[in-house]
Amino acid sequence: MRKFLVIYLCSCLIGCGEKEKFGNQGITNLEFSLDTVMIDPGNELLYLNAGLRMASLEAERDYLYNFNLSDHTIEKINLNSRKLEDKLAFEKEGPDGVGDMVYRMDLISDELVAFLGYVKVGIFDLKGRKVAEFPIAEIDFDGDRLIKGERFEFLNTYMFDPQKMVGLIRNAREKSFSLGVLDSDFRHLKKTPIPLDALENFRFVLSSPSRVQMSFPSANISKHKGNYVITNEVNNTILLYDADLDTLKKINYQPMLTEDRKKGKYNQVTETEEEFKKETQSVQQEISFMAPVWDEKNNRFYRFSHKAVNIASPAIKEEVYKSSVYLTVFDADFNVIAESLVEDLTKPPGFHFVKDGMLWLFVNLEDELGFVRLNIDL
Repeated sequence: MRKFLVIYLCSCLIGCGEKEKFGNQGITNLEFSLDTVMIDPGNELLYLNAGLRMASLEAERDYLYNFNLSDHTIEKINLNSRKLEDKLAFEKEGPDGVGDMVYRMDLISDELVAFLGYVKVGIFDLKGRKVAEFPIAEIDFDGDRLIKGERFEFLNTYMFDPQKMVGLIRNAREKSFSLGVLDSDFRHLKKTPIPLDALENFRFVLSSPSRVQMSFPSANISKHKGNYVITNEVNNTILLYDADLDTLKKINYQPMLTEDRKKGKYNQVTETEEEFKKETQSVQQEISFMAPVWDEKNNRFYRFSHKAVNIASPAIKEEVYKSSVYLTVFDADFNVIAESLVEDLTKPPGFHFVKDGMLWLFVNLEDELGFVRLNIDL
């Protein structure tokens, strides 16, 4: 990732204060302007090893909180002054320990943070004190129960707010999915079936006597104005779940520049690494969809999609992986306003969000934290 971003910045940016504009073809003509900003870490070395997958934004987008797995601190980064403002200390072990199997952190409020593990969730205040801890695996919840073969998924399929936890539940036996809503005491569960069965066609397993490896498509849950927004990388379907009304709305749209879903058929269980790599690389050459992000200033959503156009060969030492990256712009009701190929992006964006009406895309430049900012003119 770092190599791509170095090349990307060198080709697009002359300096932090200068911008390049370029046009495109789309439903509505778009113009992009690009610049970059860097974060001043002071005397510290910011934790970038996870590509900001352990980071969380506060509601106003003024601060980025990044969990440092190396020293178990939260790096509090001021995005307005673009400086590391503080390091909040947490313990790894003991009564207030976050544990050593943390794979994600969520900022719940200005005072609370959740550390997600594979079998439990710990709630802490920002002074490092554990407020509560809840198991989420092999539990007999009140209300709807997890049946045999069901469990909460990981990665980007949890989210928190002050009242509840929302997560994606997969039934491995039935190959089906539900949305699970746990109330604030993590005891009462409500399950709502959701149509994500297509994800099962792109789950790959390498099963050999010496090694087991898995690859599976991602899904994402976010919250927007009372609705939970559920998306996945296999197709462009957007699901809106209203927890108060217990209603599920399905939004489909037809892209003008790409397919609306992955369509290939693959050998999902392989016995050699070569077969596994071939299948997983082939699926990357089909379109993949990222989660939409909300632009409060301009009252619209942005959604990236991408597909590989050049896969690295084992015979070639240098990295030659490239993707075509597309951007779709929606209004507040997810009606498509415009879509475009973003020619200056040759890899799928990593951690990104909207601040001050601009898309901020994480960049690791020689182990320094920066953001490429994309300003979009309709």
